Amino acid sequence: MKKYTTILFDADDTLLDFGKDETQALLKVLNRYSVPATEENIEIYKRINVGLWKALERGEIDKPRLKKIRFRLFFDEIGFETDKDPFTINEEYLSNLGDGGNLKEGAKQLIDELQEKGYDLYIVTNGIEKTQKRRLTNAGIIDCFTDIFVSEAIGFQKPRKEYFDYVLENIREKDIGRVLLVGDSLTSDIKGAENAGITNVWLRNSTDTDYSSYSPDFVIDDIGQLRDLL
Repeated sequence: MKKYTTILFDADDTLLDFGKDETQALLKVLNRYSVPATEENIEIYKRINVGLWKALERGEIDKPRLKKIRFRLFFDEIGFETDKDPFTINEEYLSNLGDGGNLKEGAKQLIDELQEKGYDLYIVTNGIEKTQKRRLTNAGIIDCFTDIFVSEAIGFQKPRKEYFDYVLENIREKDIGRVLLVGDSLTSDIKGAENAGITNVWLRNSTDTDYSSYSPDFVIDDIGQLRDLL
């Protein structure tokens, strides 16, 4: 009998290539509003966006606030003026993002293998519900998952224990020792799993390599290495 029956996968930068989807969506917005699509401006937006999502994880802002101020902060920093409501621009961006669905290398093959082997698979994500489901559909993997737990629908976000309590109450496996979480974010995935007592696998990325303040149970550098743990 296999030790784990159930795997909770983060979506962005674990299975979905958020960097590619984000850049494609952002470029459409910049071109539509004649904002210079320079590497510097793209990096400024991404820095602001990451900061806002970290603030969301810490409970300092909520998701409606994030949607409202994201592009206003970006335009203010680059000195771009427009009469268009930044919230409306954000909604256009989210629509563009929903057109994405690029996968991390090896993700589709792994998911197909795990499904064939009988693992119960779930998505745990802090993203926007409508956008995430569209991207997972476009990626061709949405039907591989028993359920998709989006913080926007639950009312709590990773790493809040309440989020993971909800997930654990609504999956089929009731023995937490047979549940495994896989994610790339130390601050939301690994911290959240630690809060909930879930065995976890950190998919180490190139921008977040110091985990001295965290205690992931396993560390991998490629999603395919998950096979070795199962």
